[in-house]
Amino acid sequence: MASTTSFARPSTRPDEIHSLLTGVERYNPQKIGLLEAYLAHQCANPDPATNHDLMANLALLKMYQFNPAMLDLDVVRRVLVKALISSSQGDFNLCLYLLSDDICKDASVAKLLVLRDYLEKAEFDKFWSEMYGDDDDEESVVDGIAGFDSGLRRLILAEVTSTYQTIQAKLVGTMVNLDEEAVLRLAKEHGWSVDAAGVISLPLRAENEAKATVISESVKFEHLTKLLSAANDM
Repeated sequence: MASTTSFARPSTRPDEIHSLLTGVERYNPQKIGLLEAYLAHQCANPDPATNHDLMANLALLKMYQFNPAMLDLDVVRRVLVKALISSSQGDFNLCLYLLSDDICKDASVAKLLVLRDYLEKAEFDKFWSEMYGDDDDEESVVDGIAGFDSGLRRLILAEVTSTYQTIQAKLVGTMVNLDEEAVLRLAKEHGWSVDAAGVISLPLRAENEAKATVISESVKFEHLTKLLSAANDM
């Protein structure tokens, strides 16, 4: 997954928020409610291209750092979940740097740390199992985040297409938590071919195309003569 982070202004950032982030009131605690409301707007937007404003969310966490009495753990959770499915993997760690050890011990935050580790290790089946668990009554750590599953699948599929040329549809289903029929529909949407054995052929890209590697060594003549002379002395 990508590791870079972008602070470019999202097209959906309101002027009021942009003025706050670039002005003298960036860390005014009276503006916490404004940034919390903006985060709620991001969480309600399922479009992955416009639903994450890292700069604004970092400013909110920084305000909590300066004003711990105003901290809302549920808001922190939502900030982390948004960062978790960002196309920039570094976003989550940037948010994490602004959290204290006590906050990281919160059950929801601790669970998100486990999920982050599974994503980094590409252990996607463990990710889905950990995220939803076996208890139907347990509140999910991703509740209230519109488009979370589809956003995460988008990231996983980007990883798959960068790694594989061919892959079993069943394995893709495990990775994205979908049954085989849904995976076949997904393949059709992306224009991927699927053979009778259920093997998906992915388009060649710079990342997944095998390239021959030629290794050559340059040994100067004077070095070679020294090696031969030493061998004769043995």
